[in-house]
Amino acid sequence: MALDHPNFLSLDLPKTLVVYGRGADPFTTFNKIDFVTDEVTQQLSSNYALISPSSPELRFNSSGWITISPQQLLNVTSTENLFQICQDRILRQTDQFSGLIRLFLNSYFEFLYLHLQNFQNELEPKKGEAEIFNYKDWIFSAWLPLPQARILLPPDYSEGNPSFAEIDIAFWTQERLIVVIIDNANTQIASKRRKLDFLVEKHPNLTLVTFPKEILRQEKFPIRLFPNSFVYFWRNLSLPLGPCIPDTFLSVSENYSE
Repeated sequence: MALDHPNFLSLDLPKTLVVYGRGADPFTTFNKIDFVTDEVTQQLSSNYALISPSSPELRFNSSGWITISPQQLLNVTSTENLFQICQDRILRQTDQFSGLIRLFLNSYFEFLYLHLQNFQNELEPKKGEAEIFNYKDWIFSAWLPLPQARILLPPDYSEGNPSFAEIDIAFWTQERLIVVIIDNANTQIASKRRKLDFLVEKHPNLTLVTFPKEILRQEKFPIRLFPNSFVYFWRNLSLPLGPCIPDTFLSVSENYSE
């Protein structure tokens, strides 16, 4: 088991397994995954992500996390309609008792709309260029949130048996694993806290963002706590791309932004 165990501390092939979403039992998911040991740098599905330091960033337009049906595509009339499908899919990954996580996600979605509007002049196509998109289309380049995430710890942590640290939301951005903890230290049991502390201390590519729950109720989104690369997610990209959809419907996705 330990030989197939993804290990973010490995010197030869460091990999991080993130199991996310409600109903995704991390141990069942772990046992079903065919962990590759070759040069494949990333796997992304509707309930887990397997990433290495060289993995591409996880954005809303990354392939694997969502399947948009032909009927949904035919009903799309705007960027907002298409992104609403993405929002709904993310929110369905949270259970009814995760109110703070849902509040964070809704605040994040609202922030993205307002943030792009504030930078509209920078994001609109330049005069003379083919205007195949508008500034709103950049929203699909924003970082993909992985809610109710469980991150696999190295095999040495529990003698080769899979063990997971619990995270409220995770993002994979530009070689960094950003983990969001909406502070519940007063109620977290000791064993969970030890796993989280180990993850934060040992993971070589991790950025921790934590804040008390009152901030979510007082502020729209705590963007000041995130690194600049998170804030200006479009600045290393040349063009916006929509969410990954079947090839047979690419023409439909091109029409929605005209």
